Amino acid sequence: MNKKYLFIFTIVIVIFAAFFLLTKKPQQKNTDILINGKKLQVELMQTEEEKTKGLSDRKNLCSNCGLLFVYNQEGFYSFWMRKMYFDIDILWINKDRVVDITYDAKKPEVDEFESPRTIYQNKVPADKVLEVNAGWVEKNGIKVGETIVFK
Repeated sequence: MNKKYLFIFTIVIVIFAAFFLLTKKPQQKNTDILINGKKLQVELMQTEEEKTKGLSDRKNLCSNCGLLFVYNQEGFYSFWMRKMYFDIDILWINKDRVVDITYDAKKPEVDEFESPRTIYQNKVPADKVLEVNAGWVEKNGIKVGETIVFK
């Protein structure tokens, strides 16, 4: 008789665990950073799928928002503007410092929308990449060497 109750109890636990895992809300992927005293709300891009999609198909980005791509190691990373509707600035970051900046990366022309020919890449090794609206870097006086505070 005890084995029967143990079996039923185990089944109930498995059902509850499955229900919990299937209905669990995804973890928040937003965080705040400070750069040159300016606060930015950034969406973290951590998985390969998120990194590949990036800002593709988005119509805009709020004025104090960005996408932060986080890599496991420093290196040289290539970015394209596939299916982009607006221009961006790209900050290349190593640890907590801006090491390179790409100003005003242009959205693709109509004939390149699906497969842009222009590739943007850092000139100095980086382990993070931050995309913000074009002009944000200049407007906020961000320079190479700035320290970024991750909240």
